[in-house]
Amino acid sequence: MLGGEWSGAGPSGTLSRKCANCAGNLTFDAAIGSMVCHMCGKVYDTEGLKEKGSFALKFREKEYADGEQIDQEDLDKVEYVCDSCGAQIVTETKTTATFCAFCGSPTLISRRLTRQFKPDMIIPFSVSKEKALSLYDEFVSSAKRIPKDFRSAKIRERIRGIYMPVWLVTGDCMTDISASGLRKEGSMRFSYDLSRAVTYSLAAVPFSGSDKLSQRMLEAVEPFDINGAVEFNTSMLQGFYAYKYDNLPERMIGRIEKRFNLYGEQVGKNSFDKSYEIGSDSYLTALTGVSVIYCLVPMWFMCYEYEGLYYQFVINGQTGEVCGRLPEKDSLFGKIVKKAGKFTPAIVSIVAALVSGILVGIALKDLYGAEPELYFFYLTVMLFAVFGISFIFVYRFAYRRYIRKLMEKEDQKSPYELDKRPPAEQYFVYNGKIDMEAHDKFGSAMKVGEDRDNRHYKVL
Repeated sequence: MLGGEWSGAGPSGTLSRKCANCAGNLTFDAAIGSMVCHMCGKVYDTEGLKEKGSFALKFREKEYADGEQIDQEDLDKVEYVCDSCGAQIVTETKTTATFCAFCGSPTLISRRLTRQFKPDMIIPFSVSKEKALSLYDEFVSSAKRIPKDFRSAKIRERIRGIYMPVWLVTGDCMTDISASGLRKEGSMRFSYDLSRAVTYSLAAVPFSGSDKLSQRMLEAVEPFDINGAVEFNTSMLQGFYAYKYDNLPERMIGRIEKRFNLYGEQVGKNSFDKSYEIGSDSYLTALTGVSVIYCLVPMWFMCYEYEGLYYQFVINGQTGEVCGRLPEKDSLFGKIVKKAGKFTPAIVSIVAALVSGILVGIALKDLYGAEPELYFFYLTVMLFAVFGISFIFVYRFAYRRYIRKLMEKEDQKSPYELDKRPPAEQYFVYNGKIDMEAHDKFGSAMKVGEDRDNRHYKVL
């Protein structure tokens, strides 16, 4: 039966529960402490199977069958499909596309819409193309030795305004926290067992609905001001493109849980008094009351292929936040190191000795040409001396320095490549309920330097 009753035995002989919405099998998800239907995204209470939210969209865009009449609101839209990477972008009929903004291919196929296009909300562009180009120039000037292609007008003009699909996930959270805490007061050291539960709500946390926009890059240009979102209107697409989603939220439950759990860990760490030294700690966030909104967010996007690699540049079209990466050309010495590796000092020194030998050999011939033995003696000494001095100099002051800088560079990030998601506070529902229930217990007290066997315990 549906709606919470046990069904018949499944293929394995075990009993299973069915989703009241789609009759799909329900599975218990320990990460959120609820029964979840991975077919339609509905979330149910484990006891009475009362619905607690849904990862699914309120409205599911349907595919248009061959010969089916297109909805009136979709008639003024056209779909472009990249024959190279498969990207599908939608725009209004007056806007043309000459190349794919994701891979740069000029091979685009124009066709009528094959699927309804009905986002719930859209955040309009606030950053103009002129401002986007200015931010790109600033971004390029921050990098050293970049290929000149990236400064050319041809590349700058590849920047396109694109509305990207995101799922804005809202949910009520309860984070269970357990940790060991140590507090020092004078010569005394006190240990505690910290156990607490924090309840709060997070609203409109974005998740990328497009495989063309990585979650990491989306988070790097967050946050978006959801207060600036308006109901979707086709007129907003004029002069811009919109990418169609290719990943539904119910297929991303694991990714959503992971981000909410990371935020739960943040909340948990912030709940500790600063006077504690926190030892082993664990955090588990249960998510209820889940709802998802399909929203288009504005981005200025550019992708350029250079030496077989794709380099992406993204600007938040609402706030101007920038993210991306650029290639750097190697110096001549750097190219030699990449080719020769640890043999670089020896190779450079041999070349230096040979060049010096030719020049000095000519000079020595004028002085000792009549005395071959002296001529070859001084020439040999000079070659070994040049090789030795060059080897020491190249190894100590060029090769080692280059390798050290290379290792340091691996740990450094571009000032624009943020690689950090906004903190949990950015998505808090502050007018909602934020509570903490603590069950911390005193463990033991001990003087610093005192034997552990002589310490005194007092449990509250």
